[in-house]
Amino acid sequence: MRLEEWFELYRQILSDFNFSAEDDVKSARLMHGLGKDKLLDAEALREKIEGRDVVVVGGAVNSEADGEVIITAGKAIVKWMKLSDRTPDVHVTDMEESADLLVSLEENGTLLVLHAHGDNMDRVREVVPRVKSFVGTTQNTPFDRIYNFGGFTDGDRAAIIAKRFGAKKITLHGFDFRAGGIKGKKLSWARKILEKEGLI
Repeated sequence: MRLEEWFELYRQILSDFNFSAEDDVKSARLMHGLGKDKLLDAEALREKIEGRDVVVVGGAVNSEADGEVIITAGKAIVKWMKLSDRTPDVHVTDMEESADLLVSLEENGTLLVLHAHGDNMDRVREVVPRVKSFVGTTQNTPFDRIYNFGGFTDGDRAAIIAKRFGAKKITLHGFDFRAGGIKGKKLSWARKILEKEGLI
């Protein structure tokens, strides 16, 4: 997804949810300030993904999946760890999981992709000081190793990352877009984005 395409969607999302672009910027700058030398170049993702069969694991996962590379998205990691002994290769998240879990994943070889947005500055403050390194992302303007690959929810962002960094094949596993309320609204946007990217 080109950045221009993302920003067209982003403006619609801001309006739909009454989110603050200014708060998104503040959160990204907070992540940058706390992260400093911990912030990885995005090419770390290419080293994990390029030319490989990738399985992206979403929040409705209820079984294991085989793939050369496993990318878990957000709270799906909690279910995945109950289902599989395999540590994911990459974990894409806005940090709703516990900091202890994210630290443990990193210690076991998972590349963390941490996302800053206006509503999770408290999570940025808790998690970033505790991890050793990560790829940082924003949904606003990227800068100095804070990237914007596109994507709204952890799941669609993870799938877009797989595409962006040259996965040979992408399989979505545990993706279910049926829900009510705000969650359903977010999943509707996730589906729209994945369809636009040709990933479903």
